[in-house]
Amino acid sequence: MKKFVSLLLALVMVLSLAACNNDQTGDNSKAPENSGAPSQGLGEYVPTTYEDEVLYMDALGDFYEALQVAQKAESADEMYALMAVAEAKLMESGTFVTYCGDDGYYRMSRMVDKSVPTVQWGTDYRRYETALVTNEPLKAADRQELIAMWNELAGTGTYEQSAKDFLAEKGYTLKDSLGYWDYTLDPETWDTLSAWTSSVGDPVCGTVEGLVKYDMENVLQPALAESWENSEDGLTWTFHIREGAVWTDYQGRKVADVKADDWVASMQHMFDCYGDSGAEAIAPNIVNGVEYSFGEITDFSQVGVEAVDDHTLVYHLTQRVNSFESMLTYCGFFAPLCREYYTSQGGTFGRADHVSGNYGLTSTNIAYCGPYLVTSHVDRNSIVYEANPSYWNYDNMNIKKITWPFEEGTDPLKTYHDFNDGTIDVCDMGPNGIQQAKTDGLFDDYAMTGDLKNTTRVGFTNLNRQSFALFNNPGVSTSNKTHESTDEIDRNGGVFTSDILDDQARTHAAMNNHNFRLAMSYGFDRVNYQGQAVGEDLKEMSIRNTYTPGNFVQLSEDTTIDINGTPTTFEAGTYYGAMIQAQITADGYPIKVWDPDANGGMGSGDGFDGFYNVDNARECMAKAVEELAAQGIEISKENPIIIDFTYASYSETATNRANAYKQSIESALEGLVRVDLFGMNDSEQLNSTSFRCKTGAEVSCDFPIGTGWSADFADPYSYLANVLPYGDGYQTKNLGLWGGG
Repeated sequence: MKKFVSLLLALVMVLSLAACNNDQTGDNSKAPENSGAPSQGLGEYVPTTYEDEVLYMDALGDFYEALQVAQKAESADEMYALMAVAEAKLMESGTFVTYCGDDGYYRMSRMVDKSVPTVQWGTDYRRYETALVTNEPLKAADRQELIAMWNELAGTGTYEQSAKDFLAEKGYTLKDSLGYWDYTLDPETWDTLSAWTSSVGDPVCGTVEGLVKYDMENVLQPALAESWENSEDGLTWTFHIREGAVWTDYQGRKVADVKADDWVASMQHMFDCYGDSGAEAIAPNIVNGVEYSFGEITDFSQVGVEAVDDHTLVYHLTQRVNSFESMLTYCGFFAPLCREYYTSQGGTFGRADHVSGNYGLTSTNIAYCGPYLVTSHVDRNSIVYEANPSYWNYDNMNIKKITWPFEEGTDPLKTYHDFNDGTIDVCDMGPNGIQQAKTDGLFDDYAMTGDLKNTTRVGFTNLNRQSFALFNNPGVSTSNKTHESTDEIDRNGGVFTSDILDDQARTHAAMNNHNFRLAMSYGFDRVNYQGQAVGEDLKEMSIRNTYTPGNFVQLSEDTTIDINGTPTTFEAGTYYGAMIQAQITADGYPIKVWDPDANGGMGSGDGFDGFYNVDNARECMAKAVEELAAQGIEISKENPIIIDFTYASYSETATNRANAYKQSIESALEGLVRVDLFGMNDSEQLNSTSFRCKTGAEVSCDFPIGTGWSADFADPYSYLANVLPYGDGYQTKNLGLWGGG
């Protein structure tokens, strides 16, 4: 708590500094007077570093201040409206470029749409035990009828049987296996409580069961909790744990009974891993969660999670949390942990000196209480799941086996061929797949577009780049700048010239100039960039203009907040995106994030590029050139700012995207910025440039792009917390700042 007080004081001081500097970057972002030109290798060069807090507050102080205000709101509606104000400030900062939502591809499928949960938060969308999968490819017309049926029946409990009857009538036959389709990165751990990434959560999801979960009609159902209730003030939640549920090892041998203490153990382990686990998103809501996480108390029995007996679990909250039930469905946060098995693997508890031992090292080092056991995992090859005979709801599982083949992305037609030969049961098609399906006569009958998911893909401005090589392989350089130098970079030894370092000082100053960041944002043709992945027909459909999807939440009552000194009332039913737009418009930015006429008049923040505008880009670039010249940094076509852009050179789609980005930026900014493309040889290298980095200092590119985020619970804060300062925000590492979870 002392940390929070000191940070608030620092915030006031830094915001005052930023206001004095108007939109200029201030002394902190000038080129260093002494860049420490090295005599030879990277090992002798220590990059000039800057105070993370100063850089963050200069770029994102308005966002952070607004988010702090939102956290003090007295009602959920007021909080949503104030969070929309904060998100507007995030979009205006130019540090953060959203460009698409997941899906939006042409898709062929054997899996019935809506036969798994489709809520916009948590990880239940990765629970496939209820999936209906046919032996035959589903015709697009039949899929559309099934979706219409779901829209009519959702909430009645009758969709599953009605869908089965429809399929039988149409001549389809069901199978009890599923071929997964999007495994591109092996999990770095099988301990879902110690990490906060989809590369961990997605593979582990089916191995563990939560207290509750959504069914295929998106109705919350009992799982390992048979029932639950909360107090009138919303501060005490009591769950009654199902009797007879058991933990097993990977071979299905019982290791313990499931009991209430498993959730006490899991929360302590998660808080012990604070900063890596995502615990920072929920710790403030649990009594003494923050105090334990920061070491102010060491007795975990004082934290607000209590096993009254083996079958009664109680959570004590610090405040009413309207989205609390939705938090329970994330594979993390409130997933159980078998204390006996964890300690048998050498795991310990205690914030100061905890270790996980062997727990989670492989799929054979975890305990299972979910629908599936991992029966095979070969890195960069496949993961195989088979039904857990001890699972409490085994008899109602539709899918008894899941095979998840690895997909590197080197062959743009591999998923198409894998679908047609039955290896996978869902096929998302890019331009090559679309053309091949048309050639083979399959497109018209079997292809249809999917709804955009809640995952938002983002590009970041690295405000404080310090690394020029992969953090886990320093022999691999991620910079090919030469800046009027013919010196070759030794890609094995990481040797850099002083010219390169001088370039980086200029790039650093530019990245910390607000108008430069806006110029880069306005100059990025996201529609063309997306077209390289989804094809010409769909290139606009998947564009997303905000981090939190614009229709994620809406107001339940009329709500009045202050916007730039003017009391502004939003009517009940107003979508989150409309409130973001109101603040952006009031601030005078030429950004469109919400179209009230889209989606049949319901409104949407997707399906158009509300940022790209060449005239706006050039206007902001002219201001940036003038401001940076005052700092002694000259920018011209002969001496441009150079940006390193890493991409998957092994993927045709990624290569086309990289070239589209380069062409877009260089053309819009008339050669005053040069984008240097640097191809990574495989997915491990690519993900080591940013995604798998633990700290901002490890991120080794100027514009990390591609990382996505899905909501873990039904609150915009699930997105916005990712950009918190001081190491609390998972995505802040991609800005080159602090740790990253």
